[in-house]
This record gives sequence, C-alpha cells and structure tokens, in this order.
Amino acid sequence: MMINAVTSREYGIMFPCPPHIFNGVAFTEHNRHKCDDGDVRYLFAGDGKVRGGIILGRRDGMLHSPFSAPFGGLTVSRSRRFEAVDGIWREIVEYCRAEGLGLRVTLPPEPYAPELTVKSVSALSRLGLTPTLDVSYHLDLGRGSFRDGISRSCRKLLNQASGNGLSVAKVVPVPENILRVYNIIRTNHLSKGRPMWMEPDDVISTAMLVKADFFLLMHDGADIAGAMVYPAGEGIAQVVYWGDMPGYSELRAMNLLAEYVYEYYRRAGMRLLDLGPATETGVPNYGLCVFKESLGAEPGLKYTMMLKG
Repeated sequence: MMINAVTSREYGIMFPCPPHIFNGVAFTEHNRHKCDDGDVRYLFAGDGKVRGGIILGRRDGMLHSPFSAPFGGLTVSRSRRFEAVDGIWREIVEYCRAEGLGLRVTLPPEPYAPELTVKSVSALSRLGLTPTLDVSYHLDLGRGSFRDGISRSCRKLLNQASGNGLSVAKVVPVPENILRVYNIIRTNHLSKGRPMWMEPDDVISTAMLVKADFFLLMHDGADIAGAMVYPAGEGIAQVVYWGDMPGYSELRAMNLLAEYVYEYYRRAGMRLLDLGPATETGVPNYGLCVFKESLGAEPGLKYTMMLKG
C-alpha cells in the first residue's frame, strides 16, 4: 500500500459522501486558513485501488486530523477489512515520519462508525500513538418520546419549566438570529470560564456552509437559552453549542430546550442526537455528565491518538 498526495478536487471526486461533514472537502477548504501557511494535505492510500483517504492540516509541527473540527479520521472505500485499515494507518504514520512531523488524530465518537473506530484505535495503538480518552454522549432518537427516557429528576424539572412561561422555537438562520444564539452561548461560556473557540463571523459563515439549525428559548421577550446544531452525518444531528444565560437556571430552560431539540430531530427522522463530550483532555465535568445522563444520553468513548514528531 502507498500514500499519494492529491488535489482537493480529486479527493472530493473519490469521496463525494464522507462519513461526516468534517471529513468533507468543502468544510476543509472553508477552514484552510487555520493551518500553518494554509498547508492542507489530501492523501490517498491504496495498492492499485484507493482503499481510503485522510485530510491532514499542519499546525505547530504536527499533522492534524482534524485541524479545526471536533473530529476527523479516515474516509474509506467499501472494504473495511482489518488488514486494509491497518495498512492505511501504517502508511499514514510512515508518511508523517518521512515529513518529520507528528500526527494527532481525533476519531469520531463510536456511534458514527463503530467498526472503523475500533479498528483504527487498535491500529494506531500498535503503531505507537498515545491515546487520550474523552467521554462523549448521544441520545438514541429511536427510543420513543423524550420523556420516555429521562430520569425522574429531569421529569420534575421539565414539569417546572413547562409552567414558567417559556417559549422555544427553531429560528430562521439569518445572521441576526445566529448572533442572538451566539451571544447567549458566549455569555454562558464566559460565566463558567470556558473558551469560545469560534468568533461570530466564523459561526455565521460555517452555519451557511453546513446548513446549521438554530433554536432560541425566550422568557418575557428575553433570549435566555439557545442551541446551534449541525447535520453532522447520515441520520446524526450534532449539538455544537448550547447553553443558557446566567441568572436564569431556576427556570429550567435547558431541560425544555433539550426536549424541543430532541423531538424536532426525532420527527425529522434522524437516528441520533450527538451531545458532544463531557470531558476535557479526559477529565470529566461531573455536572455536565449528570445533566446529559439525566436526559437519557448514553456515554461512549472518543479517542485522540498522538505521535510526536
């Protein structure tokens, strides 16, 4: 098996339907400027036939998959045999070593491609990459109505929220509404000492590219909670950001917002709602874990594998 560098156009023709949006050419090119010197590598691995591919961006002496997204990993052709997955990763690691660069790969959470993720973790571990394990949560939208799967405490809080005069709706994704949601989430993050990785212009342009959905929850005419959701993969909606304004927690806005978002995508025929991680570099945020589990969300592992240059 060999590695060949190709153009973005060639990569897009070979893999027109990647397993998730972050492995697509359009998303990659939109974020190319975030790499050092705009250095993005589109690589094919094959043995006469293309068996798989990966998109890598160079930053700080390492090649990253992804370089500006929650996760990346391989895009493969129809064959996912263990031998083929091993061979693809072996050639990618050798390519990085020949370039004198490290490699950092964050694989999708297990529900996106469980078979490929398991085989990739095995291959990369045997190739000497060091893992960091985060815990990511998702909701199975096939379980029935939202209230069928929540905890007793969540049901109690949801009943309280229903009597607090709250209203929630999916809003038209125009810049004005996107900024309303963004400002809520930014205020929420700042109040908790958490970084906000995306600037307003970046949120707006990315939302237009991926056709993101936005939800707003209001009380007495004030915006107090919001959510930004990407159509991340086939049958999967991903909550990229959500949160409420400080000082409104007693209204239980997040419980009502979670129910609305869940039911919206369940009615739309999606199979999973990805709630994202509740850890940072492997360390749990216990309050966030409790909240997501109260919604009936299931935990799964999200692997970041790293090889120093």
